[in-house]
Amino acid sequence: MDNHTKDIFGSFIQAVGTIESAIGSTPIEALSKRLLNNLTVKGNVLQAVGCGLSADAQETISFEKIGDEVQSIGNVTVIIGLLLKLKNQQNKN
Repeated sequence: MDNHTKDIFGSFIQAVGTIESAIGSTPIEALSKRLLNNLTVKGNVLQAVGCGLSADAQETISFEKIGDEVQSIGNVTVIIGLLLKLKNQQNKN
């Protein structure tokens, strides 16, 4: 896959993840809390992967590449926090 295609694909994956995470973060009574939590986690995973692909597509060090890398790390941090929260909730039940 050439770098231009990788960058576009990464941006698309990131956008899908943002939408999925936003749906998961919205309190919707028709959806179970478990489903909403799963959407939030999976959305953040897609965002992290998309940013990683976009960063990898950059051939030289630039602010864009660094920004994509930092954002990907931030999404991974959010994922860890969400998974720890879910684990603590399961241990209480």
